[in-house]
Amino acid sequence: MRLAAVLRKDLRPLGVPAFRRYWIGFAASCFGDGMVPLVTAFAVIGQGDGAVELGAVLAVGLLCRLAATLVGGVIADRMSRVRLMACADILRCTVQLGLAGLLVTGHGSALVLAVGNALYGIGAGLYGPASKGLTPTLVGRELLQQAVAVQALTRSTCMITGPAVAGMLIPLAGTQSVYVIDAATFAVNIAVLLRLPAGHHRATGGASFRADLVQGWSEMIQRRWVSANLVVHALWNFGMAVFFVLGPVLADRRLGGPAAWGVVSAGMAVGSLLGGVLALRWRPRRPLVAGNLVLIASGLPLLALWLGWSTLWLALAAAVADACVVLLNTLWEATLQRVIPEHALSRVASYDFLLTMMSMPLAYAFIGPITGLVGTDGTLLTGAALVMIPCVWVCLLPSVRHITGPAVEAEPREPAKAGVA
Repeated sequence: MRLAAVLRKDLRPLGVPAFRRYWIGFAASCFGDGMVPLVTAFAVIGQGDGAVELGAVLAVGLLCRLAATLVGGVIADRMSRVRLMACADILRCTVQLGLAGLLVTGHGSALVLAVGNALYGIGAGLYGPASKGLTPTLVGRELLQQAVAVQALTRSTCMITGPAVAGMLIPLAGTQSVYVIDAATFAVNIAVLLRLPAGHHRATGGASFRADLVQGWSEMIQRRWVSANLVVHALWNFGMAVFFVLGPVLADRRLGGPAAWGVVSAGMAVGSLLGGVLALRWRPRRPLVAGNLVLIASGLPLLALWLGWSTLWLALAAAVADACVVLLNTLWEATLQRVIPEHALSRVASYDFLLTMMSMPLAYAFIGPITGLVGTDGTLLTGAALVMIPCVWVCLLPSVRHITGPAVEAEPREPAKAGVA
């Protein structure tokens, strides 16, 4: 009975009818998203192509998503976020159905898959900022962190079940079947979104697209705690890319091959689930300080590779790291959604995604040359330093320490001082 009462308290956002409807579509869409990386890889491989072609397909999709994110942030602050999200998912649903048809007819070349992944990335870029701006309008401020945690837990679960289902379906029914199922999940989300209140769009007053971008940048940069955290999270992504590049290579050389990396990946998935569960209940007084201090532990997998730990210990380190990442992301998103003005929230969210994620493709390009210069161990230690040291630095900033939890209704006033604290 006590456990049931705790669960009811933690899952209170699902008791809000509008959020519950939104969550149903969100869960379906996340399940489809979980299938996409695996089915994309095997669709390219199935055409007789290799790592170069797959890398190009993935890079095109990510670059298009990054570019579309800025556009999506501006549009989402101008019009109904629900309608924009529905339009973005109509695009993604259509793309996945089209790719399924082309694969069935034998026209699924790497070029076709790259174009499809680019369009998919555009849809994702339009959808993301709007969804970040929508959640605060569906639940009260006191339930916001729990709502974000419920979404994080759902996403983590789907990142396990989605690839598992796709992995079973591809040998039985082909990659086209997974594309059809993914399209169906978007159709479910579209149906749910169209049943939500459309909301109102803010009056733009004739402002140009560029003016809206500048205003969004201003909303972000004038809050030194935001810009400082974006720098830290960009460095974190750069450093963590070292793990995702060198990890499989070292697992192959030292730990026995793909099976070992599969165990590590499973550890990351379990860690994400545990982090989502913890995020439902953890209410630190200073969320950004607590989140970034926890994030220091995400450097453990890099240190584990450097120290030559066994597969099981590396998987444990990866589980701890992913749990910490989910905790930080939940606290960070809840803080942004609580503090940033509603009329600018989607644009700030788009800059957040763009500035923190653009470091990862840069890292993928530079990790090879860096390894050639300083060796594998030097690269691992460099990655660990980029992950851990900035997290300590940002916690020392007054503007970050002054951001408190949901009990504080207004954003703390910061000293009038230009630049990043």
